[in-house]
Amino acid sequence: MLLEEALSSSSTSDGKSTSSPLPPSDAALALLSFLRDELPAGGISAEKRFVNLFPLIVDRAFGELNRPQPPSASEGNHNKSTSGSGSSSPGTAITSPGGSTYSSPASSPSSKLASTYTTTASSSSAEDKKLYHHADGGWLSLLNAPRPTGGASSSPSSLHHAQKTQSLDNDPIVKLLSAPKPPRQDNQANNNDAYSQQQQPTLLNALSAESIHRPQIKFKFPLGALSPLFVEFIQDWKQCYLEEADKANAAATMAARGGGGGARAFGASSTAATHTTTITIEGKIGKENATRILYHLLLNGPNEQVELKKYFQSGGGNGNNVLHQKNLNQLSSPRAAFVTPMKQQQQSNTPRSTAATITNNEPNIELTMLEYYLFFFLRFPMANQEWEIQLQDQLRRMRYGTSTTAYGQRVYFHLMSSYMQYYLPHGVYHHRPDGGHGTTPRVDVGAGEAPLDRTAELFLRVVIEFWVEGQVSPPTFAEGIQRYRNGRSAFLSTSFASTSSSSSSSLNPTLRDSFELTQPKTAYVSPPSQIQIGVLNLVRHLVSDVTVRNMVKNASVSCQHRQTEEREGRVTVTAGNDDDTSAKIVWCLPPAMSTIQPSIFNYIRVGLTCGSIHDRRSIFHRALEAWLVWIEPWNYVMKRRAVVVSGSGSNNNGSSASATHRAGEFLRNAAATVSSHRVEYYPAYVKPKPTSPSTYSSQWEAYVVSNLNLYTVPLAIFLKRARELDFSSTNEYPRSLALVQRVLRVFSKQVVTVLNSVLNRRADALSASLATMHRDNMKAFCPPSSWKLTDCQLDATNLLEEIFSQNQKRKNEMDIFDRIEARLNALFSGKIGSDEAALQSLLSQVRYLMHLPQDYQVLPEEPKSSLGWGSFLGLGRHKDGSLLENLLVPERDTSGRLTDKGRAQIYSGARKCNPIDVHFVGDPLLARVKTYEIPVLVELTVHASNYLNEKLGLVTEPSAVEGQTVEEDALSKHYYEMERYQKTLFRINLRFLADSRNIIFAYVLWWLFRTVGGFFQ
Repeated sequence: MLLEEALSSSSTSDGKSTSSPLPPSDAALALLSFLRDELPAGGISAEKRFVNLFPLIVDRAFGELNRPQPPSASEGNHNKSTSGSGSSSPGTAITSPGGSTYSSPASSPSSKLASTYTTTASSSSAEDKKLYHHADGGWLSLLNAPRPTGGASSSPSSLHHAQKTQSLDNDPIVKLLSAPKPPRQDNQANNNDAYSQQQQPTLLNALSAESIHRPQIKFKFPLGALSPLFVEFIQDWKQCYLEEADKANAAATMAARGGGGGARAFGASSTAATHTTTITIEGKIGKENATRILYHLLLNGPNEQVELKKYFQSGGGNGNNVLHQKNLNQLSSPRAAFVTPMKQQQQSNTPRSTAATITNNEPNIELTMLEYYLFFFLRFPMANQEWEIQLQDQLRRMRYGTSTTAYGQRVYFHLMSSYMQYYLPHGVYHHRPDGGHGTTPRVDVGAGEAPLDRTAELFLRVVIEFWVEGQVSPPTFAEGIQRYRNGRSAFLSTSFASTSSSSSSSLNPTLRDSFELTQPKTAYVSPPSQIQIGVLNLVRHLVSDVTVRNMVKNASVSCQHRQTEEREGRVTVTAGNDDDTSAKIVWCLPPAMSTIQPSIFNYIRVGLTCGSIHDRRSIFHRALEAWLVWIEPWNYVMKRRAVVVSGSGSNNNGSSASATHRAGEFLRNAAATVSSHRVEYYPAYVKPKPTSPSTYSSQWEAYVVSNLNLYTVPLAIFLKRARELDFSSTNEYPRSLALVQRVLRVFSKQVVTVLNSVLNRRADALSASLATMHRDNMKAFCPPSSWKLTDCQLDATNLLEEIFSQNQKRKNEMDIFDRIEARLNALFSGKIGSDEAALQSLLSQVRYLMHLPQDYQVLPEEPKSSLGWGSFLGLGRHKDGSLLENLLVPERDTSGRLTDKGRAQIYSGARKCNPIDVHFVGDPLLARVKTYEIPVLVELTVHASNYLNEKLGLVTEPSAVEGQTVEEDALSKHYYEMERYQKTLFRINLRFLADSRNIIFAYVLWWLFRTVGGFFQ
């Protein structure tokens, strides 16, 4: 069977596509054989066949794209597109799938390839399909791992076990789509290593080679696949494209008049755009990333994208003309079919007016084969309906402890990891002998510190645009401050108490207002869960690079040396003079981290602002995790492992990772230092405990300065939102407290000292220079330099009051069973007495972080509780006025309600309510069902208690206020029930029988009496 037939799929009458005749694993093995044997030795004919196979491979890997319906033959040959002027003659070169010409007629395909895209039909069944979404059945959307043909049948349980244990490195689909493994930079590699043999080629090898040697072969990517998702992205493209088109036209006019040299203006700017940190790209404010992607695609000038040019010049791309269903049938085919010279001649005779009909519709972008594949791959998580269904099923199975990640998702993230290692490689870490007395670290920088090449930069910037920046961009700080001032001005204009001095100071936002300044301009749409995981993996990959450690260490040593010189007076510090510092300090972040720094800053602050804090799978917690990884790179340590040579008995044949194999791997790693095994070092993340101290050292000082705003702004947002955490529940209190501890432990005394030295402008000249570079890199998203950590004192103290008061209230409301349970939990967890210690440690951290007085106390000392009605409400002795004055409690009546004087005291600020004073109001017999009670038994025991009390005459007053219902005045009803309960001297309350703990206790006693004592026999 030919590969073309094996990879192609047919469509049924209802618009659904059937699976390919060849199973995924067999198709991947056949393609690997083609890339290894036929393509290198087949010449131009094999290259033509690979170009034919490429769209089929994309369809099988990702699933066919639900594209608009192509025009019929009666509408003209609009699907036959050519590059340049759109016409050709029989003597010209034959066009490629994207409409561009081949380098020679011999390299063009000899037969027409049938189109394989899925069209949007007018039937009702096709309406359920989302436009530009992938159809089901792609390799990366499979739920279970495919089995090769001829494999023995097995039960579902054994198949599930095989999927869990089999290594993805040996999967045929992974071998086909993964990135090539970079050659080892170890000089001690022996000749028996796998790299001495021929490496297995992958699809990315072939695509990279075709993009280099055949850049004119291009495929069409529909702009409509980006317009609904990234409106500002398209608007930035339009603005930049029209500006560059005007520059190109002006340069061409000057060249025609004899100016000369002007035609290369755009090419020069595009080439300069590839350098990440040196050239400023102009475009829409805050969308520099989109501008650089456009410059990458327009390397040879604006005329390189013909359809894009016509679309923007005709008024498209404004954000309000998103592709509609009624115009879909007028679009050109996304994959232009191959045409013969005879048909090209007929096409050249077609009137030009027909080609102009598509100018008002969204065009196609012409991409090289590698660019086309990367766009599909990185856009796939947002355009895959099957993953959402699998995610819901996974969440449902998590309740029963049987949840597993789908095969397609595991393969996708494995491929993404290989792409990050290939395009964003790490430096290589070695230990070399040091005179026989030990080892010293050495870092081979490799590509970690070098500037990104064009393909690597395109990969990173597409990841940023599709994943990190997403569909909603936060406002720049200039826009946020203006919006903040407009709102404050409108409020102060209506306030009778505002003065000129107070109003002018309140119009300037501080660090505490970061939450308001981060609110998006449009409704926030949270990215899919898979993208959140992908961004977290990207941050981990960038931060764990050993190059970061090496560059930061060198910069920190320079900063500390400069601090010593300034303290000793050997260097004169001149304000505003940076001539002596620019040559001594260099930017200490690699190009990849510098490129993504503003985008990841916006991703974190928007996620912390708009995400749900109570859903642990929301963007809030994923952004918080990414933030903690970014600001604590010192949690990555270098670990060693033995490099197993191919053919030395290692498990390289795809068998399961058994316990014996893992034990052998552990022993090899342990014995690597005392044997002849070759050792390699890799970064490993050591997740700290919430109560463990920070492992920060002075060698990371330059890193903290270079990421100054990533430490301050997200912290301010977190302190404001942390009060939403649940500290009242017994089950949620430890989790919420651990989350706050995990954040505040990062800001140790050393880190806070470095931050304050820069924020308060007391830093040395080199650190100030690094902070200036950081602000320049943040551009429009850099907050004002006048912000201080002490601006967040109010939010920090409010959070402490919430934690302490809820903890005290929770302890006061605990009954004997709750106290026994808490003691047992502390006993078995080994944390007896750690609750108070943890709160005091948290208090000390906030004191130093926010510069609070050392004698600051969160809550005042409370007197011992006394008997009576006032003690039950937590108000103290209501007859003792001096006690209430000492506690700063507002005046209340005997029923516990605020009097008019008490309301006036609160309004004037002379008194305030203590959160501990909030207690249950009502009759305990009629309270809501507790978590430890059985609802059915509660209802029965309450009815039984009321019936017995009425029959025995123990309760004579009615159960509700006469003339009122619960809906009219629920609070008055509860107060009435509470007063009736206090007046009752004795009554029967059988509700304790509905307590599940009492039932269990009674059963245990009955069992002991029967079994041990011999009763009830």
